[in-house]
Amino acid sequence: MTIAIIGCGAMGSLFGALLTRGGHAVTMVDNHPERAQAIAAEGVHVEAPGGAFHVIANVTTNPATVPAPDYVFIFVKAYHTAEAAETAAAFVGPRTLVATLQNGLGNLETLSGRFGAANVVGGATAHGATELGPGRIRHAGVGPTIIGEASGRRTERITEFAGMLRGAGFETEVTDDLASAIWSKLVVNCGINAVGALTRLPNGALAEDADAALVMHGATEEAAAVATAKGIALAYRDPTEHTRQVCRATAENVNSMLQDVLRRRRTEVDAINGAVAREGDEVGVATPVNDLLTALVGAIERGYARRIA
Repeated sequence: MTIAIIGCGAMGSLFGALLTRGGHAVTMVDNHPERAQAIAAEGVHVEAPGGAFHVIANVTTNPATVPAPDYVFIFVKAYHTAEAAETAAAFVGPRTLVATLQNGLGNLETLSGRFGAANVVGGATAHGATELGPGRIRHAGVGPTIIGEASGRRTERITEFAGMLRGAGFETEVTDDLASAIWSKLVVNCGINAVGALTRLPNGALAEDADAALVMHGATEEAAAVATAKGIALAYRDPTEHTRQVCRATAENVNSMLQDVLRRRRTEVDAINGAVAREGDEVGVATPVNDLLTALVGAIERGYARRIA
């Protein structure tokens, strides 16, 4: 299969490396020239649970040079999804399937608005990655990848897509309830990401610290309540315990929002905790913990230039 990946950060580089190792022809598309140059020269190095590996990567900053692929993966921050869609439009062909496994809400809708719902699939992945440098990734969490059609139908193309991922070593499930998959991941992200960004603790430490665990409990229970009010069934019965299990399974992972704060970059808090707060307003569910987490992470972002340390 031919695959294009837009975004060469932690998750884009991880999936690019694993799909390349799986025998697929992968082109990575990056809008950071220095990072693309480093990846072109050195490839992608992955520190993985089963042992480190390295792949030679095909990377470009010019989307006009990319032939129409079978699949496009969007691995940019949620606030860059519309921009990534325009980049992909330069090479998406009539038979290209566009896939999003991004964090947060709104990505599927943005891509469907650009390419049509019939050409987009969504999902969530439990894989975690920490970017150590350009083209250097620590594969810090392994778990299932869940994909589905927005329509809920089990189409031939989603079956083929799942087969491609399984062939590359991804544990992959096809769901007929995509909203459940996205919200099940969102609830976990609400608990882990902002709390990690504020405390600067890796995932495993969040589950062990009593105060951090208390805040995670509040954020996840609020998000789960919003999902219930929207008629969305989560994939687990106990949101807090499930989030703690994820923390332990990805103990060494530095979550993406914490990575952004450490590098003084914009975070996805508005698409995660902020999105839950907005959805809560619409269905009449109070979300004070998520409101506070959104405000605090936002204050950190706005204060990067004035921060003491």
